[in-house]
Amino acid sequence: MGIDFHVKREIKSDIRRIGEILSTDIFTPEETGRNPFFFSALTELLILLRDLMYKSEEYAQRVAFTDDINVTEDVKDVTDLIWFVRNAVCHVDSSNHKFQDAVFTFNTIFGKGVMAHIGDTAMESEYEDEVCFFFGEQKIYLKRLIIRAFEEAKENLEPILD
Repeated sequence: MGIDFHVKREIKSDIRRIGEILSTDIFTPEETGRNPFFFSALTELLILLRDLMYKSEEYAQRVAFTDDINVTEDVKDVTDLIWFVRNAVCHVDSSNHKFQDAVFTFNTIFGKGVMAHIGDTAMESEYEDEVCFFFGEQKIYLKRLIIRAFEEAKENLEPILD
């Protein structure tokens, strides 16, 4: 499928801006309590990443890894997870914030730890070197999911940008 100038410009802009956000210290434990733009940065990052996931699927290939993903009826791979979380951050009334009787929105763990136990389910981060964000029944890791998906989408799309 052909790709026009405007779509190429959007892809380049998404890649540049995601790179800028990721190059800051905003997703560190020191910044989360001080920086009033912590959640804004995560929201923008997920909006732009969702756009790249769509464009990667449309013009190259789907980013479809499932490592560290809570596979459900709605979330089959990382592209679905990014869609799910992007909808949660952009829509306050979304059911994507809910898990059983609890609400998880922008909950964050730095390193390994347990956020909560809901019935037999532990809402936890399994990695010491990670930042983990929780939205409803889903969690999304910064390095293992967000950055990896970004790198794979960029790799898929860069060859068609020239």
